[in-house]
Amino acid sequence: MSVFFLLLTLILAQGKGFVVTSNDIIPYWLAYTRSHGEPEELFQKREILMNYLGDYLMLKRAKELGLDKTQQFQKVWKDAWEEIQRRCSKERVAKYKCKQIKEAIKKVILIQMVVQKEVIPRIKITEEEIQTLILSHRGQKRGKKLDRLGAILFLQQKKKAEALNSYILELMSHYKVKIDEKALKKLNSKILGLNSL
Repeated sequence: MSVFFLLLTLILAQGKGFVVTSNDIIPYWLAYTRSHGEPEELFQKREILMNYLGDYLMLKRAKELGLDKTQQFQKVWKDAWEEIQRRCSKERVAKYKCKQIKEAIKKVILIQMVVQKEVIPRIKITEEEIQTLILSHRGQKRGKKLDRLGAILFLQQKKKAEALNSYILELMSHYKVKIDEKALKKLNSKILGLNSL
């Protein structure tokens, strides 16, 4: 077995019943490098790994909850699959590419269902928070005054991000995820076989 092959399969994280290797990270790595450039700092590499873990663990949780078997999922998925097939046919997308799109959309739907079921109910916004935000923006030169609806939307987005981060950390604890910091430090585009980046 070559050293190169060993490097390609660096174990970055593992938990209850799963192992995350460097090969699993490639789509997330590519998305990150397209928008932010080559990740060099450990916190950037950790962000990529956390994105992967968040998606992976929410999909695992969705299946654990049986969300993929619900009528709601079946209906949404049926409609989405029909639309995917229609577009693939219309735009003459290769079958393998259409299958990739299908799997990606299925994952997105399941993740959204987990967020709706287990993250959104955690979001609580008080009248005091709304008023404090509105008052903190008064008199500031921002072009327009922050109204009640704008404050609520801002707080919802902020609290959703916080609740999602907290939820993912809870899932990591539940599934006993351990991150190998040494392997994460070694991770780069060359090890992933992405020398063109």
